Amino acid sequence: MVACYHGFRSVVALLSRCPFLDVNQQDKEGDTALMLAAQAGHVPLVSFLINYYAGLDLERRDQRGLTALMKAAMRDRSECVAALLMAGADLTAVDPVRGKTALEWAFLTDSFDTVQRIRQLLRRPQVEQLSQHYQPEWPALPGLVAQAQAQATPSLLERLQATLSFPFAQSPQEGGVLDHLVTITTSLASPFLSTACHTLCPDHPPALGTRSKSVPELLVEAGAQICRESKPGPSCLEIPGAQDGEEEAGGVQIGREPGEDGLDQTGSR
Repeated sequence: MVACYHGFRSVVALLSRCPFLDVNQQDKEGDTALMLAAQAGHVPLVSFLINYYAGLDLERRDQRGLTALMKAAMRDRSECVAALLMAGADLTAVDPVRGKTALEWAFLTDSFDTVQRIRQLLRRPQVEQLSQHYQPEWPALPGLVAQAQAQATPSLLERLQATLSFPFAQSPQEGGVLDHLVTITTSLASPFLSTACHTLCPDHPPALGTRSKSVPELLVEAGAQICRESKPGPSCLEIPGAQDGEEEAGGVQIGREPGEDGLDQTGSR
C-alpha cells in the first residue's frame, strides 16, 4: 500500500512475484492498494495492478462505501478512471451514503476532465485497434474524396483567404486522419506489430464494463490450451506390451507374488 501511495513502481513490480501477498488487503480506513494508486493519480501503477495481479477486486469498497473508480473520479484522475473502466469497473455502482455514481461524483467535485473522458469512452466503448478484424482503411476517405471532387474551383477571394490565414494548432479530431493513423499503427493487423508481438486474446479486445483478465490468468489459459492441442505421445516410462499393472524391471516381474501362478520362486513361465 505504501508503494502504491508513493508511486514506487519497481517495488510494486517486485511484489507481484510474491505468492503470499493479498492485493485486496485493506487498511484501517478500508483503502486497498488499487484505491491508493488511483486516487493519487499513478496511472502506471493502476495499469500494472490490473494487468499483473490476479484476483484484483475492482469493486472493493472502503469504510464510506466508495470504490476505486469513485475515488479516482472525485480527484479528477481521468486516466486512472479510463484504465479502471476499460478493465471492467462498474460505472453504474453507487455509494451507500449519497447514492451517487462515479460520473455523478465527478460532476459534484468539478472534475471536468474525468467527465469528458467518461463521455468519450461511452461513445467508443471498445478498443478496435487491438482486434485482428480491424480494417486499416479509413472509413471517411471515400466520402471526403467525393466531396472534394464535387466542389467547384475556388474563387480568387477564397484562395486569398486560404493563403493569408494563419493556421492554429488544434486537437486531433476524433475519427479524423490523425486518429486513424494512430489506430492503424497500433493495431494487431499492422505490419509494425505483427512481427514483434503475439496477443493471447486477439478476438476479445478491452471493452467498457467488461472484466478483463490479468496476464497470469491469460498465461495459464494459454498453457492449458497448448496442452490440450498437443497430441500426447508415448511416455518414456511406459513399457510396450505391459498388461494391467505388469511392469518389468531388470528382467524381474513385479506386481505379483512369487508362486501366484503355480510356479515356485525358481520357476519360469
